Amino acid sequence: MFKSSSQSKDALELFDRYVEEVRLLAGNKDFDVGYYTKHRSRFEETLAILPPAALDQGRAIELGATDFLQVALEHVFGYTEIHGTVFSPHIADKIGRRHLRVGTRETTSQTYSINLESELVPVPEGYFDLALCCEVLEHMDIDPMFMLGELNRVCRNGAWLVLTTPNCCSARNFWKIAQGYRPHFFMQYEVSRSPYRHNVEWDVHAVAQLSRAAGFEPVSLRTLDVFEPTLPAALELLDRNGLPTDHRGDCIFLLARKVSGVVNRWPDGLYV
Repeated sequence: MFKSSSQSKDALELFDRYVEEVRLLAGNKDFDVGYYTKHRSRFEETLAILPPAALDQGRAIELGATDFLQVALEHVFGYTEIHGTVFSPHIADKIGRRHLRVGTRETTSQTYSINLESELVPVPEGYFDLALCCEVLEHMDIDPMFMLGELNRVCRNGAWLVLTTPNCCSARNFWKIAQGYRPHFFMQYEVSRSPYRHNVEWDVHAVAQLSRAAGFEPVSLRTLDVFEPTLPAALELLDRNGLPTDHRGDCIFLLARKVSGVVNRWPDGLYV
């Protein structure tokens, strides 16, 4: 929606520079290298819907802060105050400032270590012009509306929300079910015993319902295959059986705008 060819190209070049810097420092076995390489298309589409700051000013927060996007928010999209959240067991990480650099571009981010399902973001009401919630929603364990409601509190009226999450109703997942296999994208248990897998994977209808319940009206809601190539046989199977083929990409991309306070703290069907 906001994509300009020069802005998009600049941001993607910054992304590639960041991945190369991580690779040079840590080698190809580093987790971040594999993650960012697999997610490059997802980042590219996210950057295409990311609203730039108005008149080169504004405050932005990224839940689940990434080094690359934090730098891009300032140096490509024009936000002058950047905040981020992480989840760390170390008390020293509770609140502080992170100094980030990609190439020659540097950013200082105010960062908080909080549980997004139970802890408040330590800023006043109506503080932010943009909130990013990319690949975070699916990790929520007990109360995603707490997170969305808190974003409503800290965002001003008219602020933007960009949210991405895997689509549990993708064509590929339908194909897996039709073949007798479980469809989940990343709900496997970890050998490391890490609990940070996906807890719930979402569909576009539930994402729209959650967004509206939190006072954010969708402006753009679409799905695209960004994690794996499109599977034509899956779409053909859907079509052959008279089933909808829209919203069948493997990732959901939501751009929404705050239009009110929280509308429904416990949306029907999402909570029981």
